[in-house]
Parts: sequence; C-alpha cells; structure tokens
Amino acid sequence: MDLRKETMRKLLLLDADVIIDLHTLGLYEKISKAYDICLTRNVFEEARYYKKDGAKIVIDIKDVTIIENVDLESLRKVQMEAREARLGIDPGESTSIAYLSQAQEEITFCTCDQTAIKLIAYMELEQKAISLEKALQSAGYHEKKLYPRHLEKIFKAAVEEGKTLRIQFKNLV
Repeated sequence: MDLRKETMRKLLLLDADVIIDLHTLGLYEKISKAYDICLTRNVFEEARYYKKDGAKIVIDIKDVTIIENVDLESLRKVQMEAREARLGIDPGESTSIAYLSQAQEEITFCTCDQTAIKLIAYMELEQKAISLEKALQSAGYHEKKLYPRHLEKIFKAAVEEGKTLRIQFKNLV
C-alpha cells in the first residue's frame, strides 16, 4: 500500500459558478477541507463576490493554488473545439478546460455550467470532471440544499448532450 497516495488529497479545479454557489450556500469550507483547490487566474478574477439577502459579499479565497499559465496551444484547441461543437464558452471555463486537457497531475474539474460540461464531453474529458453534488458527497455532505444545476443527474444529462454533439460534429473516420 502506498501510504503517500492514501494521505494525498485530490486536486479539484473549480469554476467560478461553483465557487460563488458554494459561498452562497455556506459550503465552501466543506469542499476546501476535503480537496486541494486550484483555480485558473481567470476563474479567480471572475469569482469576486456573491449575493446574499440582496447584499454583495466579497469572496476572499485563501489556501488555493492559482494556475497562472495555461498552455496557449491547449487554449487554442479548446476554442477550436468549442466552435466546432457550436458552443459559446467564457474565458474562465476555456482556461480551466485547457488546463484540464494539458495537466500531468491527477486533477478533477468541477463546474455546473452546462456549456462547459458539454464541451468537456465533446473533448472526451468527462472522466476528469465531477458534478458539485458528487464532489460534496465525497466531502461528506449529503443534504439536499443544492440548486438543480449542481445535481449529478443534470451533470450526466449535459455529458450525454456533449457526446451527442461529438457524434454529430466530429469527423469520425
């Protein structure tokens, strides 16, 4: 048994929507205790605040790894694949998916953005992604205080749509 592997926490690459929702629901600490969190610079800049009871509350993200450099070639590939699949994707998701596609370490991307999930499946990266519901369950949270976009069944449906797009638009030879 590899003891080092047993004690290492999993790397979780979060998207801005997930960070904002986790703060809104008061669950960010739960995730950050269970995983080593990393974010691309774009996501870090997108996830500035959340709204609670009509007030804007600044998000102070600590103890995370900020990914400064994403391979330009990987980013171009993500943008090309998004165009090919006819999916509009924002910079935070683009850089996260580009990093996911180039990463040497074992890392899992957590997003609840439907377009990003479809693109991940389109690019055959769905094994490197997780729904927020599943990530929280792995962290020991089993309550039902989540938004529909966080649910595993919604995530799986978007993955299936991405696979369908792959069949439709990829030049399969």
